[in-house]
Amino acid sequence: MRILLINPPFDYYSPHLLIKEPLSLAYLAGYLKKYNYKVGVVDAQAGNISKKNNEWHYGLFDHEVIEKVKEFNPDLAGITCPFSLRIDATLQAARLVKRINNKIITVVGGIHPTIFPLETVRNKEVDYVIMGEGEESFLSLIRHIESGNKFSEFNVDGCAYKNEQEAKLIPKNKFIEDLDTIPFPARELLPIDFYLQRPAILYGLGKRRAASVITSRGCPGNCAFCNMFQTHGRKWRGRSAQNVFEEIKILLEKYQIEEVFFMDDNLTFDKGRMVELCRMILDKGIKFRWNTPNGIAADCLDSDLVTLMKNAGCANICIGIESGNETVRNKIIGKGLSEEIIWNALRTCQKAGLPVVGFFILGIPGENENRFKDTLRMVNKLPFSMVATSFFTPFPGTRLYEECICKRYIDKDYWSKIYRFNMPIVETPDFDKNRLRKWEKQIYYEFFKSHFWSLAFSTLSLRNDFFKWQQIRRFIKDKFNF
Repeated sequence: MRILLINPPFDYYSPHLLIKEPLSLAYLAGYLKKYNYKVGVVDAQAGNISKKNNEWHYGLFDHEVIEKVKEFNPDLAGITCPFSLRIDATLQAARLVKRINNKIITVVGGIHPTIFPLETVRNKEVDYVIMGEGEESFLSLIRHIESGNKFSEFNVDGCAYKNEQEAKLIPKNKFIEDLDTIPFPARELLPIDFYLQRPAILYGLGKRRAASVITSRGCPGNCAFCNMFQTHGRKWRGRSAQNVFEEIKILLEKYQIEEVFFMDDNLTFDKGRMVELCRMILDKGIKFRWNTPNGIAADCLDSDLVTLMKNAGCANICIGIESGNETVRNKIIGKGLSEEIIWNALRTCQKAGLPVVGFFILGIPGENENRFKDTLRMVNKLPFSMVATSFFTPFPGTRLYEECICKRYIDKDYWSKIYRFNMPIVETPDFDKNRLRKWEKQIYYEFFKSHFWSLAFSTLSLRNDFFKWQQIRRFIKDKFNF
């Protein structure tokens, strides 16, 4: 069977969106190659950015996608949908495939189909949906189709399908325990030079040749806003330090990578593993800079680990604090993170000379003006090198989503009305969307005011990765639509 994986082109309201290599497809491709399947990738977002009516088009146009699909001539097309914002682009790619040959089997995966599997598979251009972690389930589906018994004893874990036009679902229950058994992402099938030559700056890094790496999956946390468990489960599973080190060596030697984004949500969950990886980097004398754009937990940091990370090339870390108010942070969100732990983590990083970006979420139901002032107080007093805000997004399957539905803060199809990343969505009796935007501006104003001299010194001495003109310009455009 010939299998083509597609990362669709898409439209967006701004030309300043950062895009990186689609590791999910690269992992799938590497896994299928392990089992000797003929695999191709059409990374259709990797192309020019062009003006299209009142929006910007990222990547190839429809006729170019059609040409590439025809050239590969697949039996099955796997199409990813990394965000709900791109579900229309994903369905359009499926339509193009079916237009070429209606017998090509279309399989859709990614975060949106995982959350809405039945709704997605009911689209006539979609034959199957694979939910969450896809390597084993996708392979199982392919083998089942190859057997010729399309729906007899159909038991593909985490799969939605149509049987006599009725949408059916087999829930996701299985996850890969030993991540070292998964081959490295098949980057050789991606237009990797596109990503390496196009700066994608994440918290100061990315102007040089940079690549993304994922070293673990799953999260045992129970934050009320997070739906990560739906894609990768609640159990943390990490690749071995040796396995991660080998991938980094390949990136440095084969692709001349100078910087790495560790895109884990729990990079330091296993401190021993992180210590082992940092010591390997130091012992072998390999040089590269790295950071943690998705954030790491404050309670996983201590002086020895932070110093080791800094010596091993860590340029900065991001910490998810979410709110400066104890009630919002721990009783509503369920973060389980005391203010003492936050302060200790920041002081430890400051002593080691490791810059910290603090993540804060605005618009959590239960937040109000007085509780927001606690966030301002924390932003003012803690030694952050930068802060980053986001507006609360109620993900289906989470506790806060159910609360928002119950209290009628949102409609069930609210996601179809979202047209950009990080926009205010929820309104409660305590705040509306204009109030949230005001709070966002207050946070940045207070941060720059209270940290002015330290920021000025580090910027003038060229030691501040966050304040280069390119980053400042993009930050202003993205945050305030200037």
